[in-house]
Amino acid sequence: MEIAGRPKTAIFGGTFDPIHMGHVELLENVYEEICPDRIVIIPSGHPYMKEKKGIRITSSEDRIGMLEAGVGDLDLPIVISRIETGKDTPSYSVDTIAQLKAEDLETDEKYADGDYYFLCGSDILFEIEKWYEFEKLLGEIILTVTPRGEDDIGLILEKKKDLEEKYAAKIIITSFRGKVISSTLIRSNPDKYKDLVPKGTYEYIKEHHLYERKD
Repeated sequence: MEIAGRPKTAIFGGTFDPIHMGHVELLENVYEEICPDRIVIIPSGHPYMKEKKGIRITSSEDRIGMLEAGVGDLDLPIVISRIETGKDTPSYSVDTIAQLKAEDLETDEKYADGDYYFLCGSDILFEIEKWYEFEKLLGEIILTVTPRGEDDIGLILEKKKDLEEKYAAKIIITSFRGKVISSTLIRSNPDKYKDLVPKGTYEYIKEHHLYERKD
C-alpha cells in the first residue's frame, strides 16, 4: 500500500464552520497512527453539496481564521491550504488533489513522489462512488477512514473490501474511533458549547461576533 521511506501527506478537507474538538482529536490520533510528514488542512471554498441544500456558510476568511486559532498550539506539522478557498467555483476532490500534487512538483518535489492519505469519516466510504471522477481519485490517494460513534464496523469492512475489489482502491480503517460532534449545534450557541471547540477558536468566534443570533 505504501513504500517505506516515501514522504507521507495527510489531507484533511472540510467546511470547518467551525473546527471542533472532534477534528482536533482525529488529527492527533491519525498522526500517531500513520506518522505523516505533514498534514494539509483544506477548508472548502464553495461546498456545493451544502450550497445546493441552501445551507449558509461562514466566509472563507473567518473559517480559516478559526482554523489558524484552533490548531496553532498543536504539536503537529500542519499546513492550511487555500487551494479551494481561492476559487470562485465549487471544488471537486479529484481536482484539488491534482492541483496539490502539481504545486508539490513545483515547490517540494519529494511530496509529489510520496503517498497522499485522504482523511475522512466512514460516511464517505459509502458515498464516494457518487463523487465526481471518484475512480480517478481513488487511484491517487490512500483513503484513510475513521469510524465514528456507533458505526457498524462490519459494514465498514464489507464496503472497504468491495471498493478494493472493484477499483483497486487503497483503504485504511483507523483504530481510532471519532466522536460525533455537530457543528450546527455549536453555531446555535457557541457559549453553551464552547468546550466542543479549541480555546483559540472560541476566542476568535467571540472577537469577530460569529454565530450571533439575530432575533
